[in-house]
Amino acid sequence: MLIQQTPVRIVEDLWMLATAAYPLYLVRAGQSAAVFEGGTGAMGPLVKEQLAELETGLPAVRQIVVTHAHPDHVMAVPLLRGLFPEAKVLASQAAADTLSSEKAVAFFAKMDGALTEALVQQGLVGAEHRPPPLAESTIPVDRVIGEGDCIEVDGGWTFQVLQTPGHSDCSLSFFEPRRKVLFVSDATGYYMPEHDCWWPNYFTDYDAYVRSIERLAGLGAEVLCLSHNAVVVGRDAVAQYFQRVLEATREYHERIVAEARAGRPARQIAETLGKDIHEKKPLFPLEFFQKNCALLVKLSLRHEGIEVDK
Repeated sequence: MLIQQTPVRIVEDLWMLATAAYPLYLVRAGQSAAVFEGGTGAMGPLVKEQLAELETGLPAVRQIVVTHAHPDHVMAVPLLRGLFPEAKVLASQAAADTLSSEKAVAFFAKMDGALTEALVQQGLVGAEHRPPPLAESTIPVDRVIGEGDCIEVDGGWTFQVLQTPGHSDCSLSFFEPRRKVLFVSDATGYYMPEHDCWWPNYFTDYDAYVRSIERLAGLGAEVLCLSHNAVVVGRDAVAQYFQRVLEATREYHERIVAEARAGRPARQIAETLGKDIHEKKPLFPLEFFQKNCALLVKLSLRHEGIEVDK
């Protein structure tokens, strides 16, 4: 089963907030709570509204968990910190290093501004959800977490921290073995339920990306919380999701390699791949997708030991 509407309670004490396209997840135990994912800037004001409307009342968020330091996953953190001054921000060391860089955060803010306007224009958020300018030039992290650590939510939840590189070097996933709930962020790529397909996102390493997916598939999760577009519920549905995303990722990689070996220039391969995804998700300019696809082409060819043409 797929859940694609927000705000919604997924299972007891777990909600998907913000929008399905850029969700944040609220995990609650008693009057304490944690938020997983940092979203886009526009998700901050939207989540504030949604939290105020929860039947159980406004929770005391004590932890804000950053999955990885990309602009669409951290820009709501400053507003959430203002809303919950006692909350601690958790992230990997690599993510913390990025978020401590004024240059990186300034770039993230620029990207977030463009994304916010696109979301407003498409009616996915209202004009009132435009975030205020950042009050600080960095996004401080209070606790560095990594492989083998645990995140406790008032004893009601205990999430294992898993390093799942491939999408980024700073990517973390989180598994609650008792409740079989798994947060994977972008570790499995960009899933588009309406097209029943994936855009693989191995932006740092193809092999690490595949190994991370294989590791996550072996956990036996029953609730799979993605960072874009859906929550997958049910042990069989989750298992099928992982099987299919592995197939889709390998097919994508093999397509790139086959076209390169047939003599097609890397630039042309990337342009076609970028056009394909842009036609399905025209939220960003075509150039954005083609640049990212150029990186995927480069990494696929590198994995196979094929020299990338200039």
